[in-house]
Amino acid sequence: MVKLACMTLPYRNESLERALEGISRAGYRYVSLGLPHEGIEVPEEDDSTALGRLVTLCERYGLEPVCLVGTNQLAPGQPIERARRRFEAAKVLGVKEILSLGTWGYHQFPDSPLPEEELTRTNNRFVTRFREIAEWAERYGITVTLKPHTGNTATAVHLKQTLEAIGSDFVQACYDPGNVHYYEGIRSEEDMPIIIERLYSFIAKDHRGARANADFPVPGEGDVRFTDLFRQMKEAGFTGSVQVERADGAHPGPWSPEELDEQIRKARTSLESMLKEAGWSEVL
Repeated sequence: MVKLACMTLPYRNESLERALEGISRAGYRYVSLGLPHEGIEVPEEDDSTALGRLVTLCERYGLEPVCLVGTNQLAPGQPIERARRRFEAAKVLGVKEILSLGTWGYHQFPDSPLPEEELTRTNNRFVTRFREIAEWAERYGITVTLKPHTGNTATAVHLKQTLEAIGSDFVQACYDPGNVHYYEGIRSEEDMPIIIERLYSFIAKDHRGARANADFPVPGEGDVRFTDLFRQMKEAGFTGSVQVERADGAHPGPWSPEELDEQIRKARTSLESMLKEAGWSEVL
């Protein structure tokens, strides 16, 4: 069984309620939360009523949260209280995964990478912070995931090294083939097996064209071989969620809410087909 979820990211310029309405209308049962809408943080950390409203909205649209983004709250340099509040939010929402990113590897992408010494210092600081985060994750029984985004999570090799340095079963991998293809220019079906034993969730992002070409189409319309990846995941016993992050191609926007509804609907239909082709008989 695979839980097919949608992030609210495509609707970042719309209200959170409109995002949930569109995701529900597109046929999803699961949602990934934690990104801003109309410039407002979700859930707002300093609003004691925000979590209750979020739970009510998810129930209204028949959506079950499976993931909460926590990149800003968990980052090195942030007060540990922000991380603690994110874990509390996940607990209230019934979420078992908090998603984050690793370090950023560039002064300016794609042509100005950080010098090796600077990157090493940044990575060491990150590992120190996430050893502390791992203790909180264990305390709450929630898994923190890291996904490819240059730096110390750029490829499966980098991600594996970072997870080993953190050294906790409560910090695992979320694989994003679109990011690997866009940022690194490499094929995920050759990369993902290196980290597949630590794969907790999967971002179903496609990418089309050469490295650094900003084109992220509906999954199945780009260069990522999703069916091959899904076969690998099934053989490895994957039981996590598959999450749609974006499907806007090279379209500069702005998109109407109705256009977004149609894009994520097409993403769901395409992913269901590819998952079943790869041998998954039940897609929720």
